[in-house]
Amino acid sequence: MKAHTRVGTVLRVGLGLVFACKLGLVLWSSGGIPAALALAAEGTAGRPAAGTAKPAEAKPADAKAGAPQAVQGGAAAEPAGKGQEPRAMIEAIAHRQAELDAREHELTAREEHLKVYEQDVTAKIASLEEIEKRLQVRAKAATAAIDSAAESLAKVYGAMKPQDAAPILERLDESTVLTIFGRMKEKQIGEILPLMSKEKAIALTQALAASASR
Repeated sequence: MKAHTRVGTVLRVGLGLVFACKLGLVLWSSGGIPAALALAAEGTAGRPAAGTAKPAEAKPADAKAGAPQAVQGGAAAEPAGKGQEPRAMIEAIAHRQAELDAREHELTAREEHLKVYEQDVTAKIASLEEIEKRLQVRAKAATAAIDSAAESLAKVYGAMKPQDAAPILERLDESTVLTIFGRMKEKQIGEILPLMSKEKAIALTQALAASASR
């Protein structure tokens, strides 16, 4: 009976030592007594009681809740990309409009310059036309004066005797003599030419023939 009691005591002591060793290992691996107690509490709380249903997992709900956020995030990112395209288009349009405005301003300046140049040219042309008109009037007046003088001289030399008129007309230049002869009668010219020098008479005869053939 005593032997049996001793055996039981030895077994209990051995089991206590084994338990103590295991407990020491647990404490050493978990970082101390508080951590071991926390692990034991978590293990006790995590075990479901007998006859109790396992709670449903909330992962699908979380997934469903997270899906709209992803969609909203994508929707929020998309307008940022799209917002840059209209801005770039607006900037391009504004740049093109500025170029067109500058070109229009340049064309307007050129048109104004051409208008001023055209007005200047028109004024000069009008001035030249006015000068030409005045010159024509003066030329006509001079021609009329020459014709009147030639007509008077022709009458004077025609009234003179041929031997008196011939020496005077021979001293005049050829064009003046031709102008006077042009207002005289052929009979008067024929009476004066033979009284001139041979060279002068030949030159005047040739000039009269050339003017008659025109």
